[in-house]
Amino acid sequence: MKFDIKKIIYIDRRIIYIFIFLAVLIPYVVPFNLPSKADKYVMGMYNKIEEIAKKGNGTILISFDFDMASKAELEPMAKAIIAHIFQRNIKLIVQGNWPNGVQMTKDILIALGKEYNKVYGEDWVYLGYKTGGTMVIMSLGKDLHNTFPKDYIEGKSTTELAVTKNIKSLKEVDYVISLSAGNGGIEEWIVYGQSKIGFPLGGACTAVMAPDFFPFLHSGQLNGLLGGLVGAAQYEGLVNRLGDATQGMKPQSVTHIVLILFILFGNFCYFVEKFIQKKEKANS
Repeated sequence: MKFDIKKIIYIDRRIIYIFIFLAVLIPYVVPFNLPSKADKYVMGMYNKIEEIAKKGNGTILISFDFDMASKAELEPMAKAIIAHIFQRNIKLIVQGNWPNGVQMTKDILIALGKEYNKVYGEDWVYLGYKTGGTMVIMSLGKDLHNTFPKDYIEGKSTTELAVTKNIKSLKEVDYVISLSAGNGGIEEWIVYGQSKIGFPLGGACTAVMAPDFFPFLHSGQLNGLLGGLVGAAQYEGLVNRLGDATQGMKPQSVTHIVLILFILFGNFCYFVEKFIQKKEKANS
C-alpha cells in the first residue's frame, strides 16, 4: 500500500482547531506550574520599590491610565505592583487620566487595602480623575494640592490627609508608575513630567505597546517596564502573589508550544514530500 504524504500535509483544519482547543482547556483542568524568570525591565521596577522601602517613609504615585477594555492585561499588573507597595509599607497615592477607569480603580484599591489591612488616608489615597491629561501631569509637577484639592473617596482636603499633606508636588514623590493603555499614559508622563522634573518613572502597558518604550528604557527615562500578561506574571512571581496573570500564561504557553510543533511538523512533511517526489522522478 502506497503511503500518500499529502493526506497528512493537507490535514483537515478542524483537527488543528481541536488541538488548539485542548491546549487552552487542559491548563485549566490539569494544575501545573510554569517557571517564570523576571527580565531586567521587570526587575528594574521591583528593585526600585525595594530601594524605596529600605530607605523608609517613601511615597509612590500610580496613575491608572486605562479602562475596562484593557483590564485583562493591566489589572493583574496593577494588583501585583500595589501588593508589593503595601507589603513593603510604602505610602501610595493614586490618580488616573482615563475617566472610564475611575470605578474600576476604586474597586481594586479598596479590595487590596482590605487584604493588606491598610488604612485609607494614612497608608493610601485615591485622588480620582481630573480632565486635562497632559495639563494634569504638568500641574502635579507644580502643586499637587491645587491640582487635587480633595480626594475622591472621602472628599477630604489633600492638605490634611496623612499621605498627601507633605507632598506638595511630584518633586516630593519617590517614584511614579503609569499603568498605560494609550494616550495620557507612559509617553505623556515622560514628555510632560519626567523630562521636566526628573523623578524616577516606571511603566506597565499592554503587550502590543511595550516595544514602543524600549528607547526610553535605554535612555534611562524609564527605569522599569511590565509588558503584557507575561510582565504581570513575572511580577506576581517576584512578590509571591500568583494570580490571574500567572494562570493566564499557562494556556497561552501551551498553545504556543502546540503551534510551534505544528510548524515543525509542517516543515517536516514538506521536505519528506520533496524527497518522495525526487525519488519517484528518478525511478520513472
